[in-house]
Amino acid sequence: MQIVETGPDDGLFAAWCHVWAATERADRPDEEPQPASEHVGLARQLAARGSSRRGTHRAAVTGGAVVGALRLLLPVRDNTSVAHLDVAVHPDARRRGTGTALLEEGVRLARAAGRTSLVTEVLEAGPDTPGCAFARAHGWTCGMRETRRDLLLPVDEARLSALEAEATAASAGYEVVTWRDRVPDALLADRALLSTQMSTDAPSGDVPVGAEVWDGARVREQEALALARGRTVLSAGAVRDGRLVAFTDLHVPVARPEHARQSGTLVLDGHRGHRLGARVKVAVLRELAATMPRVRRISTYNSDGNRPMVAVNEALGFRPAGALSTWSTPL
Repeated sequence: MQIVETGPDDGLFAAWCHVWAATERADRPDEEPQPASEHVGLARQLAARGSSRRGTHRAAVTGGAVVGALRLLLPVRDNTSVAHLDVAVHPDARRRGTGTALLEEGVRLARAAGRTSLVTEVLEAGPDTPGCAFARAHGWTCGMRETRRDLLLPVDEARLSALEAEATAASAGYEVVTWRDRVPDALLADRALLSTQMSTDAPSGDVPVGAEVWDGARVREQEALALARGRTVLSAGAVRDGRLVAFTDLHVPVARPEHARQSGTLVLDGHRGHRLGARVKVAVLRELAATMPRVRRISTYNSDGNRPMVAVNEALGFRPAGALSTWSTPL
């Protein structure tokens, strides 16, 4: 077996993406795998000048066929002691040492980049999810576990209207605005501030990550990445005195819009207690129903310790449907 570097402009990358899709189909048969555009868009971001992170892709090749895939992400503006590692092995090639070889390659690359910790996420489909067993077998530690909750659409109108009325009454003086794919220029600096605060306010458990550094350029970079990956992003925000103080983002894959994913939601410290989280989530659901009615399900992930956000999601009708675990190991 050989482990070789690959990227979106060479012939191996399509096979690399195929391995990823085959792994997702085997481990989560009820989910559609990510399209190749997701991986291509991310790979191009990593190579772009001034990117907030860099990285590399490796393919495990046996007999001329790609049987395993590795991706290593290296933050460059913050968390510079951490590397994020993803490994996938084609179901037909498992239990032959391919995953271990790719992991060893990832460790080597991370150390060469001066990193002292590796972090990975595992989407769990049940107690026997292969990714969890693999991480545990190699001595990794689970530092956080989040519950996935799904919302089936359309939302019951009586439920949505009641929550909307309660949130609007509790947040008098705040204006709700919506946008698609690109935050208005006048709100860009505030949107960056919200992302910075989210990096410290969102629970991270025992995962060795710290505060992130966000500015307007980084927000624009992430917006461009979402488009490059084939997503449209519907957003809603709460504004007071001209300042954006809360937001929520909803990512919808353009080619397969039936299943959307809730991204970040945050209310700025000092503006909490006014039901703004519920109000912006209702607003984005209204926008979704009006402009993208093909979406039938929304998934979100929350730490069970984040009771305010869990309560909002449950009030909207989100119900448990899986889990996401984050694992790490020192180098």
